[in-house]
Amino acid sequence: MNSIVLIRTTFTLITIISILVASNIYTLIPIYDEVAVRLDISSSDVVIAGSLFTLFYAGGLLSFGPISDYMGRKNILVFGLLASAFTTLAVGVSTDVFSLWLTRSIQGFTLASFASVVFTYSFDLFPLKQRTLLVVLINTGFLIAGIFGQLISSVLTQLFSWNSVFFFFSICYLLLFAVAFFLLTDSPKPKKEHEPLLFEFLSLLKDSRLMKCYLVASTLLFSVIAFYDALGRFFPGPSNELFMIRTAGLIGASLSLLTGKLIGRIGEIKTLALGLVIGVISFVAMLFFNSVIGLTTLSICFISSISLAIPTVITLVGSYGGKRRSKALSLYSFILLIGASFAPTIAALFDFTYMLLGLTFLFIINLGICYRLHVEKN
Repeated sequence: MNSIVLIRTTFTLITIISILVASNIYTLIPIYDEVAVRLDISSSDVVIAGSLFTLFYAGGLLSFGPISDYMGRKNILVFGLLASAFTTLAVGVSTDVFSLWLTRSIQGFTLASFASVVFTYSFDLFPLKQRTLLVVLINTGFLIAGIFGQLISSVLTQLFSWNSVFFFFSICYLLLFAVAFFLLTDSPKPKKEHEPLLFEFLSLLKDSRLMKCYLVASTLLFSVIAFYDALGRFFPGPSNELFMIRTAGLIGASLSLLTGKLIGRIGEIKTLALGLVIGVISFVAMLFFNSVIGLTTLSICFISSISLAIPTVITLVGSYGGKRRSKALSLYSFILLIGASFAPTIAALFDFTYMLLGLTFLFIINLGICYRLHVEKN
Protein backbone atom coordinates (compact mmCIF):
# COMPACT_ATOMS: atom_id res chain seq x y z
CA MET A 1 0.00 0.00 0.00
CA ASN A 2 1.59 3.30 -1.11
CA SER A 3 1.80 6.27 1.24
CA ILE A 4 -1.05 8.29 -0.33
CA VAL A 5 -3.48 5.35 -0.19
CA LEU A 6 -2.37 4.58 3.38
CA ILE A 7 -2.96 8.17 4.49
CA ARG A 8 -6.40 8.28 2.86
CA THR A 9 -7.34 4.95 4.41
CA THR A 10 -6.10 6.10 7.83
CA PHE A 11 -8.05 9.36 7.57
CA THR A 12 -11.21 7.45 6.60
CA LEU A 13 -10.79 5.01 9.48
CA ILE A 14 -10.21 7.76 12.04
CA THR A 15 -13.25 9.69 10.77
CA ILE A 16 -15.46 6.59 11.08
CA ILE A 17 -14.15 5.95 14.61
CA SER A 18 -14.87 9.61 15.48
CA ILE A 19 -18.49 9.22 14.43
CA LEU A 20 -19.10 5.92 16.18
CA VAL A 21 -17.29 6.81 19.42
CA ALA A 22 -18.94 10.21 19.85
CA SER A 23 -22.36 8.82 18.89
CA ASN A 24 -22.68 7.20 22.32
CA ILE A 25 -22.84 10.63 23.92
CA TYR A 26 -26.26 11.01 22.30
CA THR A 27 -27.75 7.50 22.15
CA LEU A 28 -29.98 7.85 25.22
CA ILE A 29 -31.50 11.22 24.26
CA PRO A 30 -34.31 9.88 22.00
CA ILE A 31 -35.01 6.74 24.06
CA TYR A 32 -35.25 8.05 27.65
CA ASP A 33 -38.85 6.90 28.01
CA GLU A 34 -38.30 3.52 26.36
CA VAL A 35 -35.36 2.65 28.62
CA ALA A 36 -37.30 3.87 31.67
CA VAL A 37 -40.28 1.64 30.84
CA ARG A 38 -38.18 -1.45 30.12
CA LEU A 39 -36.08 -1.11 33.27
CA ASP A 40 -39.05 0.07 35.38
CA ILE A 41 -37.30 3.26 36.44
CA SER A 42 -38.05 6.97 35.99
CA SER A 43 -37.01 9.00 32.95
CA SER A 44 -34.98 11.25 35.23
CA ASP A 45 -32.90 8.21 36.23
CA VAL A 46 -32.08 7.62 32.57
CA VAL A 47 -31.16 11.30 32.19
CA ILE A 48 -28.72 10.90 35.10
CA ALA A 49 -27.18 7.93 33.27
CA GLY A 50 -26.50 10.21 30.29
CA SER A 51 -24.94 12.85 32.53
CA LEU A 52 -22.76 10.23 34.23
CA PHE A 53 -21.53 9.06 30.84
CA THR A 54 -20.35 12.50 29.77
CA LEU A 55 -18.91 13.26 33.22
CA PHE A 56 -16.77 10.10 33.20
CA TYR A 57 -15.97 10.65 29.53
CA ALA A 58 -14.61 14.05 30.47
CA GLY A 59 -12.55 12.49 33.26
CA GLY A 60 -11.12 9.99 30.78
CA LEU A 61 -10.06 12.83 28.50
CA LEU A 62 -7.72 14.09 31.22
CA SER A 63 -6.46 10.60 32.08
CA PHE A 64 -5.64 8.86 28.81
CA GLY A 65 -3.60 11.72 27.30
CA PRO A 66 -0.87 11.50 29.98
CA ILE A 67 -1.10 7.67 29.98
CA SER A 68 -0.39 7.68 26.24
CA ASP A 69 2.93 9.45 26.96
CA TYR A 70 4.08 6.18 28.50
CA MET A 71 2.08 3.52 26.66
CA GLY A 72 2.09 5.11 23.19
CA ARG A 73 -0.69 6.85 21.25
CA LYS A 74 -1.57 3.87 19.04
CA ASN A 75 -1.86 1.47 21.98
CA ILE A 76 -4.38 3.74 23.71
CA LEU A 77 -6.37 4.30 20.51
CA VAL A 78 -6.50 0.62 19.58
CA PHE A 79 -6.96 -1.10 22.92
CA GLY A 80 -9.33 1.66 24.04
CA LEU A 81 -11.65 0.45 21.27
CA LEU A 82 -11.38 -3.11 22.53
CA ALA A 83 -12.23 -2.04 26.09
CA SER A 84 -15.10 0.08 24.75
CA ALA A 85 -16.57 -2.94 22.94
CA PHE A 86 -16.95 -4.78 26.25
CA THR A 87 -18.16 -1.80 28.31
CA THR A 88 -20.74 -0.93 25.63
CA LEU A 89 -21.97 -4.52 25.65
CA ALA A 90 -22.33 -4.23 29.44
CA VAL A 91 -24.68 -1.24 29.03
CA GLY A 92 -26.91 -3.32 26.78
CA VAL A 93 -27.37 -5.99 29.46
CA SER A 94 -28.21 -3.55 32.27
CA THR A 95 -31.18 -4.69 34.33
CA ASP A 96 -31.79 -1.89 36.83
CA VAL A 97 -30.93 1.73 37.55
CA PHE A 98 -27.71 0.95 39.43
CA SER A 99 -26.29 -1.28 36.68
CA LEU A 100 -27.27 1.32 34.05
CA TRP A 101 -25.50 4.09 35.96
CA LEU A 102 -22.42 1.94 36.58
CA THR A 103 -22.01 0.62 33.05
CA ARG A 104 -22.67 3.98 31.38
CA SER A 105 -20.04 5.56 33.63
CA ILE A 106 -17.41 2.93 32.77
CA GLN A 107 -18.37 3.08 29.11
CA GLY A 108 -17.88 6.85 29.07
CA PHE A 109 -14.43 6.51 30.62
CA THR A 110 -13.20 3.89 28.13
CA LEU A 111 -14.59 5.69 25.08
CA ALA A 112 -12.63 8.81 26.13
CA SER A 113 -9.44 6.93 25.20
CA PHE A 114 -10.02 7.90 21.57
CA ALA A 115 -10.82 11.62 21.80
CA SER A 116 -8.12 12.24 24.41
CA VAL A 117 -5.35 10.95 22.15
CA VAL A 118 -6.42 11.34 18.52
CA PHE A 119 -5.63 15.07 18.22
CA THR A 120 -2.16 14.58 19.73
CA TYR A 121 -1.68 11.52 17.48
CA SER A 122 -2.48 13.79 14.51
CA PHE A 123 0.10 16.39 15.61
CA ASP A 124 2.72 13.70 16.21
CA LEU A 125 2.36 11.88 12.91
CA PHE A 126 1.29 14.28 10.14
CA PRO A 127 2.66 17.53 8.66
CA LEU A 128 0.69 20.76 8.93
CA LYS A 129 -1.47 20.49 5.78
CA GLN A 130 -2.48 16.87 6.36
CA ARG A 131 -2.92 17.47 10.10
CA THR A 132 -5.29 20.38 9.49
CA LEU A 133 -7.44 18.24 7.19
CA LEU A 134 -7.50 15.37 9.70
CA VAL A 135 -8.51 17.66 12.59
CA VAL A 136 -11.38 19.01 10.45
CA LEU A 137 -12.45 15.46 9.54
CA ILE A 138 -12.38 14.38 13.20
CA ASN A 139 -14.51 17.33 14.22
CA THR A 140 -16.88 16.73 11.32
CA GLY A 141 -17.21 13.18 12.59
CA PHE A 142 -17.97 14.40 16.10
CA LEU A 143 -20.65 16.72 14.76
CA ILE A 144 -22.20 14.05 12.55
CA ALA A 145 -22.27 11.84 15.65
CA GLY A 146 -24.59 14.33 17.34
CA ILE A 147 -27.22 13.49 14.72
CA PHE A 148 -26.25 9.92 13.81
CA GLY A 149 -26.21 8.74 17.43
CA GLN A 150 -29.79 9.86 17.92
CA LEU A 151 -30.99 8.51 14.57
CA ILE A 152 -29.48 5.03 14.89
CA SER A 153 -30.70 4.84 18.47
CA SER A 154 -34.28 5.69 17.44
CA VAL A 155 -34.29 3.30 14.48
CA LEU A 156 -32.81 0.28 16.30
CA THR A 157 -35.09 0.82 19.30
CA GLN A 158 -38.18 0.92 17.07
CA LEU A 159 -37.09 -2.16 15.09
CA PHE A 160 -35.77 -4.25 17.97
CA SER A 161 -35.21 -2.92 21.51
CA TRP A 162 -33.16 -0.31 23.35
CA ASN A 163 -30.54 -2.99 24.15
CA SER A 164 -29.85 -3.51 20.44
CA VAL A 165 -28.41 0.01 20.22
CA PHE A 166 -25.54 -0.91 22.49
CA PHE A 167 -25.09 -4.39 20.98
CA PHE A 168 -24.70 -2.67 17.60
CA PHE A 169 -22.05 -0.25 18.84
CA SER A 170 -20.23 -3.02 20.71
CA ILE A 171 -19.83 -5.00 17.48
CA CYS A 172 -18.71 -1.84 15.65
CA TYR A 173 -15.99 -1.11 18.22
CA LEU A 174 -14.76 -4.71 18.07
CA LEU A 175 -14.47 -4.54 14.28
CA LEU A 176 -12.77 -1.14 14.41
CA PHE A 177 -10.30 -2.50 16.97
CA ALA A 178 -9.29 -5.27 14.55
CA VAL A 179 -8.87 -2.87 11.62
CA ALA A 180 -7.04 -0.20 13.64
CA PHE A 181 -4.67 -2.77 15.17
CA PHE A 182 -3.27 -3.60 11.74
CA LEU A 183 -3.73 -0.28 9.94
CA LEU A 184 -2.73 2.53 12.29
CA THR A 185 0.92 3.55 12.36
CA ASP A 186 2.85 4.03 15.58
CA SER A 187 3.59 7.70 16.30
CA PRO A 188 7.03 8.85 17.52
CA LYS A 189 7.70 8.30 21.21
CA PRO A 190 6.55 11.41 23.08
CA LYS A 191 8.97 13.41 25.18
CA LYS A 192 8.39 12.76 28.86
CA GLU A 193 7.22 15.71 30.92
CA HIS A 194 8.92 16.38 34.25
CA GLU A 195 6.43 18.87 35.68
CA PRO A 196 3.40 17.54 37.60
CA LEU A 197 0.39 17.24 35.29
CA LEU A 198 -1.90 19.20 37.61
CA PHE A 199 0.61 22.08 37.66
CA GLU A 200 0.63 22.15 33.85
CA PHE A 201 -3.16 22.27 33.63
CA LEU A 202 -3.36 25.06 36.22
CA SER A 203 -0.70 26.96 34.31
CA LEU A 204 -2.75 26.70 31.12
CA LEU A 205 -5.83 28.06 32.91
CA LYS A 206 -3.84 31.14 33.91
CA ASP A 207 -3.38 32.06 30.25
CA SER A 208 -6.17 34.61 29.64
CA ARG A 209 -6.51 33.79 25.94
CA LEU A 210 -6.80 30.06 26.57
CA MET A 211 -9.24 30.66 29.40
CA LYS A 212 -11.50 32.64 27.06
CA CYS A 213 -11.38 29.79 24.53
CA TYR A 214 -12.24 27.29 27.26
CA LEU A 215 -15.24 29.38 28.33
CA VAL A 216 -16.57 29.30 24.78
CA ALA A 217 -15.81 25.57 24.47
CA SER A 218 -17.82 24.78 27.60
CA THR A 219 -21.01 25.98 25.88
CA LEU A 220 -20.67 24.41 22.42
CA LEU A 221 -21.40 20.72 22.89
CA PHE A 222 -23.68 21.69 25.78
CA SER A 223 -25.82 23.65 23.32
CA VAL A 224 -26.08 20.73 20.85
CA ILE A 225 -27.20 18.23 23.50
CA ALA A 226 -29.49 20.70 25.28
CA PHE A 227 -31.14 21.75 22.00
CA TYR A 228 -31.95 18.23 20.81
CA ASP A 229 -32.91 17.08 24.28
CA ALA A 230 -35.38 19.96 24.70
CA LEU A 231 -36.65 19.53 21.13
CA GLY A 232 -37.33 15.82 21.69
CA ARG A 233 -39.22 16.48 24.91
CA PHE A 234 -41.48 19.24 23.69
CA PHE A 235 -41.91 18.67 19.93
CA PRO A 236 -45.69 18.27 19.44
CA GLY A 237 -45.61 16.45 16.11
CA PRO A 238 -45.24 12.75 15.21
CA SER A 239 -41.93 10.93 15.62
CA ASN A 240 -41.21 10.81 11.87
CA GLU A 241 -41.18 14.62 11.72
CA LEU A 242 -38.82 14.80 14.69
CA PHE A 243 -36.66 12.22 12.90
CA MET A 244 -36.56 14.46 9.82
CA ILE A 245 -35.52 17.52 11.85
CA ARG A 246 -32.67 15.58 13.47
CA THR A 247 -31.54 14.10 10.15
CA ALA A 248 -31.43 17.51 8.47
CA GLY A 249 -28.77 18.61 10.94
CA LEU A 250 -26.28 16.37 9.10
CA ILE A 251 -26.32 18.90 6.26
CA GLY A 252 -25.09 21.60 8.63
CA ALA A 253 -22.26 19.41 9.90
CA SER A 254 -20.68 19.43 6.44
CA LEU A 255 -19.90 23.14 6.80
CA SER A 256 -16.94 22.27 9.03
CA LEU A 257 -15.10 21.19 5.87
CA LEU A 258 -15.00 24.86 4.85
CA THR A 259 -13.62 26.06 8.18
CA GLY A 260 -9.99 25.90 7.03
CA LYS A 261 -10.69 28.10 4.00
CA LEU A 262 -12.64 30.60 6.09
CA ILE A 263 -9.87 30.81 8.68
CA GLY A 264 -7.37 31.40 5.85
CA ARG A 265 -9.46 34.28 4.51
CA ILE A 266 -10.78 36.10 7.57
CA GLY A 267 -8.83 34.63 10.49
CA GLU A 268 -9.74 32.44 13.45
CA ILE A 269 -11.54 34.97 15.64
CA LYS A 270 -13.79 36.30 12.87
CA THR A 271 -14.62 32.74 11.79
CA LEU A 272 -15.60 31.91 15.37
CA ALA A 273 -17.69 35.08 15.60
CA LEU A 274 -19.43 34.22 12.32
CA GLY A 275 -20.37 30.80 13.68
CA LEU A 276 -21.74 32.32 16.88
CA VAL A 277 -23.77 34.93 14.99
CA ILE A 278 -25.36 32.19 12.88
CA GLY A 279 -26.20 30.39 16.12
CA VAL A 280 -27.87 33.45 17.66
CA ILE A 281 -29.92 34.08 14.51
CA SER A 282 -30.99 30.41 14.47
CA PHE A 283 -32.17 30.41 18.10
CA VAL A 284 -34.06 33.69 17.78
CA ALA A 285 -35.71 32.60 14.52
CA MET A 286 -36.88 29.33 16.12
CA LEU A 287 -38.87 31.34 18.65
CA PHE A 288 -41.05 32.61 15.80
CA PHE A 289 -40.80 29.90 13.12
CA ASN A 290 -41.44 26.61 14.92
CA SER A 291 -43.20 24.71 12.16
CA VAL A 292 -41.62 21.48 10.92
CA ILE A 293 -40.12 23.25 7.91
CA GLY A 294 -38.91 26.13 10.07
CA LEU A 295 -37.29 23.89 12.69
CA THR A 296 -35.74 21.69 10.01
CA THR A 297 -34.18 24.64 8.19
CA LEU A 298 -33.03 26.37 11.36
CA SER A 299 -31.58 23.20 12.87
CA ILE A 300 -29.35 23.02 9.79
CA CYS A 301 -28.28 26.62 10.47
CA PHE A 302 -27.62 25.86 14.15
CA ILE A 303 -25.45 22.81 13.42
CA SER A 304 -23.66 24.90 10.79
CA SER A 305 -22.77 27.42 13.48
CA ILE A 306 -21.35 24.66 15.71
CA SER A 307 -19.52 23.24 12.68
CA LEU A 308 -17.68 26.53 12.33
CA ALA A 309 -17.15 27.18 16.03
CA ILE A 310 -15.66 23.90 17.29
CA PRO A 311 -12.81 23.47 14.74
CA THR A 312 -11.98 27.16 15.09
CA VAL A 313 -11.74 26.96 18.89
CA ILE A 314 -9.43 23.94 18.50
CA THR A 315 -7.25 25.95 16.10
CA LEU A 316 -7.09 28.83 18.58
CA VAL A 317 -6.28 26.53 21.51
CA GLY A 318 -3.56 24.81 19.47
CA SER A 319 -2.09 28.17 18.53
CA TYR A 320 -2.23 29.70 22.02
CA GLY A 321 -0.98 26.47 23.61
CA GLY A 322 2.37 26.62 21.82
CA LYS A 323 4.76 23.92 23.09
CA ARG A 324 2.09 22.81 25.54
CA ARG A 325 -0.36 22.23 22.70
CA SER A 326 -1.17 18.59 23.54
CA LYS A 327 -2.03 19.40 27.15
CA ALA A 328 -3.99 22.50 26.09
CA LEU A 329 -6.06 20.36 23.67
CA SER A 330 -6.63 17.69 26.32
CA LEU A 331 -7.92 20.34 28.69
CA TYR A 332 -10.10 21.74 25.89
CA SER A 333 -11.67 18.31 25.31
CA PHE A 334 -12.25 17.89 29.05
CA ILE A 335 -13.99 21.26 29.38
CA LEU A 336 -16.06 20.65 26.23
CA LEU A 337 -17.40 17.42 27.72
CA ILE A 338 -17.84 18.80 31.25
CA GLY A 339 -20.20 21.37 29.73
CA ALA A 340 -21.99 18.63 27.82
CA SER A 341 -22.44 16.52 30.97
CA PHE A 342 -24.76 19.14 32.45
CA ALA A 343 -26.90 19.50 29.32
CA PRO A 344 -29.48 16.69 29.83
CA THR A 345 -30.14 17.68 33.44
CA ILE A 346 -30.47 21.39 32.67
CA ALA A 347 -32.58 20.79 29.53
CA ALA A 348 -35.02 18.76 31.62
CA LEU A 349 -35.71 21.81 33.79
CA PHE A 350 -36.91 24.13 31.01
CA ASP A 351 -39.36 24.01 28.15
CA PHE A 352 -38.18 24.49 24.57
CA THR A 353 -38.79 28.25 24.46
CA TYR A 354 -36.81 28.99 27.61
CA MET A 355 -34.03 26.68 26.43
CA LEU A 356 -33.76 28.69 23.20
CA LEU A 357 -33.61 31.95 25.17
CA GLY A 358 -30.91 30.53 27.42
CA LEU A 359 -28.80 29.33 24.49
CA THR A 360 -29.19 32.71 22.77
CA PHE A 361 -27.88 34.41 25.92
CA LEU A 362 -24.89 32.02 26.08
CA PHE A 363 -23.94 32.67 22.46
CA ILE A 364 -24.19 36.45 22.94
CA ILE A 365 -21.78 36.14 25.88
CA ASN A 366 -19.47 34.11 23.62
CA LEU A 367 -19.55 36.93 21.06
CA GLY A 368 -18.39 39.28 23.82
CA ILE A 369 -15.51 36.89 24.54
CA CYS A 370 -14.64 36.92 20.82
CA TYR A 371 -14.50 40.69 20.91
CA ARG A 372 -12.09 40.57 23.87
CA LEU A 373 -9.85 38.11 21.99
CA HIS A 374 -9.90 40.43 18.98
CA VAL A 375 -8.92 43.40 21.16
CA GLU A 376 -6.06 41.47 22.81
CA LYS A 377 -4.80 40.31 19.42
CA ASN A 378 -4.60 43.89 18.18
